[in-house]
Amino acid sequence: MLLVLIVLTPGCLGTKSSGPAQTRGSATSGSQAQQKSETHFRFIVCGDPQNNYQVFDRILEAAKSVDFLIIAGDLTGSGTPTEFQNFLSKMKGSGVRYYCVPGNHDVASGPVDEVYRAYIGPPHQAFDYQNCHFVLIDNSTPSLGFYPQEQQWVKDDFNAIKGKGFDHVIAVCHVPPGFPYSSHYDPTERIGMDANESLVPILSAGKVEELFCGHVHVYEQSKEDGMVLTITGGAGAPIHLGPQSGGYYHYVLVEINGKRRSQQVVKIQ
Repeated sequence: MLLVLIVLTPGCLGTKSSGPAQTRGSATSGSQAQQKSETHFRFIVCGDPQNNYQVFDRILEAAKSVDFLIIAGDLTGSGTPTEFQNFLSKMKGSGVRYYCVPGNHDVASGPVDEVYRAYIGPPHQAFDYQNCHFVLIDNSTPSLGFYPQEQQWVKDDFNAIKGKGFDHVIAVCHVPPGFPYSSHYDPTERIGMDANESLVPILSAGKVEELFCGHVHVYEQSKEDGMVLTITGGAGAPIHLGPQSGGYYHYVLVEINGKRRSQQVVKIQ
């Protein structure tokens, strides 16, 4: 296992639960966040397990030693009831506290509100953990992307946390801006791709310091409008690029120390 350390300094401890942490709300209030600006916690972000539990099981094992896990979509390969049930059974058995967003594979068998919501819960949510605010965004549907109602929900969420003193605001969605939804281009995807172009300006305006995405089965990091954009799609889906291009199974381990944020890319070999 190889660790690559990245230290990011722009500028939560809790208990684990065995079920999906899908309720909208906070672990601590904004005023508490100010008082605990020197707190410390760790979490893992990964994307695209897609039923490959040989890889994903290793991430779950690692997640038992951190405060929670965030999965950036494509929990399943094709969004079938059996796949969702297998995922839920696996998560319950792990005892890991987790959050997730839907991916395009998760809505392949039906609309997000009819399929994903029925098994996992709300397609989008926001939560507070110690001195951090997290925004989990749904842009899973190719013909919608980061659609207007979702954009307004995010803007309203940012307005609601103004003045609450969070040291970090972190966002997660499935499809990164600028990327197609599939390798076989469908004209209907253009709507979703165009809508996703609003992610960076809206999130940057909300003082988001990092956006985590999945969808592309690589590890890649860039900076857009002052915001770090991290693609982490290596939790089990087929890898199509070579290691030199970020094509390897992995997860991202993030550590918060007050106003300081650092993260390690952990390869799974």
